[in-house]
Amino acid sequence: MSPTLPLAALTTGELVGLVTVLALAGLLGVGVALLRRLAGLAERLEGLQRLESLDQRLKGLAESQGALDLRRLEHVLVDLRDSQKRSEERIAQALESREREPQPESTPGAPAPARLPERVINRLVALGYERIELLTPASEFEALVEGEGEVRVEARRSGATYKGRVLVKQGAIVEVALRPPYEIFP
Repeated sequence: MSPTLPLAALTTGELVGLVTVLALAGLLGVGVALLRRLAGLAERLEGLQRLESLDQRLKGLAESQGALDLRRLEHVLVDLRDSQKRSEERIAQALESREREPQPESTPGAPAPARLPERVINRLVALGYERIELLTPASEFEALVEGEGEVRVEARRSGATYKGRVLVKQGAIVEVALRPPYEIFP
């Protein structure tokens, strides 16, 4: 049989053999393509092996977190916050009591009426207020140092505006009474 003969001149056996060879060549090509894809997938899966170690680490962390009592931690944090507030109040009271003590004339410093607004602002800051405005005129502070009365104030806390008064007796802050507007109106 010569290689230049047309396909029609092939015998049935030769035609079946040729189709079989072509089919095997196609299957071989598909097999090679599949092997390449499997090799690529194997490389990608090797990178995912780290996930198993991460999973083990996460399980270890979860087990260690289970040992923590979150409610107890929350109570400890609340206690710390409350003690900090009490400390701030005591520091403010100590500063105020120090201001009330008579000081020698030789000690330089501002006159007492000038320090009273500063003490009022410091007390409100210690209570968590910000943007504090003293509504009482400055001329009334001298009378408050020697007598008693109130300083009208406006301040903000937690996004709400609070209005009220700070009671002063003999230059010392006796009471802070501020209320948000939503408590004032029924």
